[in-house]
Amino acid sequence: MTRIPLLAKLTLPTLFFGYAIAANVALFTQDGIALQATDIAKGAVTAEIDSTYRAKLLHKDPSVGWIGALRFALLSEGRYGVVVGADDWLFTSEEFRFADAAPRSINDTVAGIARMQAALADMGTTLVILPLPSKLEIEAEQARQSPAARRSAAEYDQFLAALSARDISHFDSRPVFESQPAETAFFQTDTHWTPATAEGLAHAFAASDFATQGDEVYTRVPGKPVSFHGDLVTFITSDTLAPLVGLKPETATPWVAEPAETTGLDLFGNDDASDVVLIGTSYSANPNWSFGEALKVALKQDVLNMAAEGQGPVAPMLAYLNEGAATLDALPKLVIWEFPVRYLADPALWPAEEEQDA
Repeated sequence: MTRIPLLAKLTLPTLFFGYAIAANVALFTQDGIALQATDIAKGAVTAEIDSTYRAKLLHKDPSVGWIGALRFALLSEGRYGVVVGADDWLFTSEEFRFADAAPRSINDTVAGIARMQAALADMGTTLVILPLPSKLEIEAEQARQSPAARRSAAEYDQFLAALSARDISHFDSRPVFESQPAETAFFQTDTHWTPATAEGLAHAFAASDFATQGDEVYTRVPGKPVSFHGDLVTFITSDTLAPLVGLKPETATPWVAEPAETTGLDLFGNDDASDVVLIGTSYSANPNWSFGEALKVALKQDVLNMAAEGQGPVAPMLAYLNEGAATLDALPKLVIWEFPVRYLADPALWPAEEEQDA
C-alpha cells in the first residue's frame, strides 16, 4: 500500500529535474552562449542568460501548468499559497496564519480602528464593522483542519470582544454563514463568499439595530451568469488544465438593484450623495457577489460602494478618510466596513505611516 505514494513522490522530482536538465542543455547548446570563466567572474554573462531564458523558454508556463496538474492529481498538493482540503476544496494559506504571530495584535488593530471611528465621528458619520469569518472556519469539515479551524473561530471571537471593549459597533455575521446550506457559503476553489451568502448577510444587517430603513424600493435585475476559475486555482495549475484534474469553473449570477420607480428622482443629481457608504475588500468590490446591490434592496436606500480589490480592508478606509470623503456632495450617516478576519494576521495590513502612529 505504501509503494504507490512513494512512486508518485519519486516520479515528480524525476520528471522535474529531468525536464530542467534537458531544457537547459538544449538551451545553451542550441543558442551558443559561451560561458567563459572571465565573463562569469565579472558577471558579464548574467544579462545574456536572463534574456535568453525569457526569450527562449516559451514552454515555461505550459510546463509549470502540467507539473502543477500532475502534482495535484497524484499528491493532492499545490504551490505555496494554497491548502488542499477534502473533495478538492481549496483554501488560501493566509487563513492558516494567525494574529498572535503578526506584527500587530488584534488589540493593536482595534486601536487603529478606533482612531478611524473617531475620525468618522468628527464628520458626523457612524461606523459599523462587519467582520467576516474565514472559509477555514465555516468549511472546517472540507478543510480537514479542525485545530486550525477552531483557532480561526477563536480569533473571530477575540476580534468581536476587542471591538466591544472599545465600544466599536459591529455586526456578528457568523450566524449568516453558518445558516447557509452545507458547502454553499463559499466557493469551492475561490476565497470568496457566494452571492447567496452576501445577500443573506445584507438582509440580516438590514434587520439589525444598526440599520435605518429608507423608503425607496429597488428591483433585483439579474445579469448574465459568469463562469470563472477560482482565484486559488492559480496556485495549482493553469485555467486550461484545471478541468482535467477536477477543478471545474465556478459560476455566479451577478445582479444589480434598480429603483422600482423613477418618479421624483433628481435626474441631474449626483450619485455621490448617499446616506450609506460601503467600504471593504473584494468581498464588497467584486460585482460578481452583488453585496453592495443586496444592501440597497435590503436597506431600501442607495449605497455608495467605495470598496477596493486587492488592497485588504485598511487601505480602502484610509483612502476614504484621506481623499474619498472630500469628493462627496454630502457625508454619509453610516459607513459599513466589511473586514475579513483572515487579514488580522496580514503583515501588510497597515501602511508604514500607520505603523509609526501605533
